Order: sequence, then C-alpha cells, then structure tokens
Amino acid sequence: MSQRKKISIRFIAEQCGVSTATVSRVINNDSSVTDSTRRTVLDALEKYEYAASSVTPPKVSKIGTVIVSSHSDYYHAVLGNIGIYMRDRGIGTVAMNTEGQTGHLPFVLDTLYDANVEGLILVGCDYLSIREHLHSKIPHLWIDCNDRPEKTEHIYRVDSDHLVSGSMAAQELLRKGCKKPILLTGTQIGNREKDRIKGFEQEFAAQGLPLADEQIVHLPELKSSVTESQEMLRYLLSKGADFDSIFAMNDACALGAYVGIRNSGLLIPDDLKLIGFEAVSDACTEVLNITSVQLNVKLITRSACEMLLDRIEKRPVVEKRIVIPTSILPGQTL
Repeated sequence: MSQRKKISIRFIAEQCGVSTATVSRVINNDSSVTDSTRRTVLDALEKYEYAASSVTPPKVSKIGTVIVSSHSDYYHAVLGNIGIYMRDRGIGTVAMNTEGQTGHLPFVLDTLYDANVEGLILVGCDYLSIREHLHSKIPHLWIDCNDRPEKTEHIYRVDSDHLVSGSMAAQELLRKGCKKPILLTGTQIGNREKDRIKGFEQEFAAQGLPLADEQIVHLPELKSSVTESQEMLRYLLSKGADFDSIFAMNDACALGAYVGIRNSGLLIPDDLKLIGFEAVSDACTEVLNITSVQLNVKLITRSACEMLLDRIEKRPVVEKRIVIPTSILPGQTL
C-alpha cells in the first residue's frame, strides 16, 4: 500500500488562494483572520486531511505585563487586549500592577523575572528611574512610557500622539464657537499630559485666545477622578466661573464633568460643551455618548505585541518607536 503524501501548509494556501501565513494563523486560532477566510481554510484542512500534529508550537510560552494602576479604564483595556492577542497565539500572560506606587516597580519586575517570562510590556511606566533594575537578557517594551522620547532613543516603545490629540480637542471646541475653555487634569502631570495641554493651548493661542493659568484646573487626586471632577464642576459653576467648555483629560474626568454639569441644572451642549479623552469607557461612549479624542487601543496593543514577539524571536525591528494616531469619536456633548 502506497503511503499518502503529506499535505503541506503551502498546498493548503494554494488551494484557498491565501498566503501560508494566513493558513498558519487559522491553525493557531488567530482572531485577526476574517470569518469567511477562516471557514475556507478550515474546509480545506478537513478536505485534504491536514495533520494537526504538523502544527508548529509557538516559540514563546509566556510574557509579562505591568500597568501602573488598576483603576484606569484605559489601562484595563490595554491589558485586556494584550491578553487576547497573546492567548490567540498560545502564549500565556502574567499581569501585575503597581497600584500607582512607582516605588513598587522594582519588586514587581523581580516577581515577573522569577516567573521566567520571556519578554515584558510596561504600560504607563518609567524607564529612566528603573533602567538599572532591568534584566538585560529579556526584551522590554513600553506603551506610553513616562520619559520623553529624546531621552529614551534606545528603548522600544509605542505611544499615542498626545500633542496632536490636544490640538484635535481644541479644534473641535473652536469649530463650535468656544472661546473660554477649561482643562480638567490631575495634580501630577506627566509628559503625555503636558504634550496634550501644549497642543490644546497652541490651537487657542493661534486664534488669539491664549489660555490663562486658571483655565487649567487641577484636581487634588484624593478621591476618584469621577467624584473630584463632578465636585469641581459644581463648585466652579456655583461661584460663577466664566467658561463655555471643558476638555477632560480622561474618561473618568469626562464622566464626572458630565454629571456635575447636569446636576447643576445646565444642559449639554446648549449651556456648556464637553470633550473627553481616551474613549474606552462604555459609560462615556455607549451610555452618555460623550464626544472624545479616542485612543486606538487595538492598534496600540497589536503594535506592541508584534514588536515584542519580533524581539523575543530575534526578528528585525525597523522602528524602535511607533506613534499611533488618535481620532475624534463624535458624540452628543459638542
């Protein structure tokens, strides 16, 4: 009896009119493949009796992730998307957070190193303050690194374009005739927030409307951002502060501002206009439909994951820094 010829991935790809990479993604249950293409490839695999044992196991078994806070919708979204991306490729993820305590980061890193992770993604973390503590033989990658790009040219990082994001928010308000905005932000302002504020200020200054210091409102960060922004809006309105719009620097601030305005008996956008930033919280996007500058979380995480895996598997990486554009998510608050 003649032995049946072994069916290759290339043969399956030719029958389906797709690339070998696409066939491999279907075999490894990669969610990036469309349903129609997946069905075509699976039918061909069954028809030609492709041997499942010939599937190559992933070269990477486990990576680690670190976030600086468990109280941010954005960080949760990033962490969740990283986990999904890796899971679809048969790679485990060990996730930890510092609960906002930067001094805990070395301990968190040691814990992940002891867990034998093969690479690390650090979200919203420093580099310069911990560089001496990093394991030299493990690839690291930063999403939204706290340190300025010009001081971290040799690290691998994925950032959103915060300067342009601030400009976009200002342009939306200016188009609606706003001339006296306030910015809601925290007391601790990092480089990303500074870029956002700078882009916002530049747009208004270009229209002959420079912002005064009191137009940047700092929340004390002693309670939740939702509560503090709600209380701040009610306070400003009760004392007769003169403003016509708000740029809230994250979803929590936008949510609190919305509630504070409505509880003061004012209408949005008739009396005050509101634009947020992040647009990852369902409360903002689905429930209240708040206009926001939207971060592209899926592209951020996919770019970071692909770059990290390329580094672990020693494939060439063309760019060490990837800047992800943002967009305006239209809503009912402008």
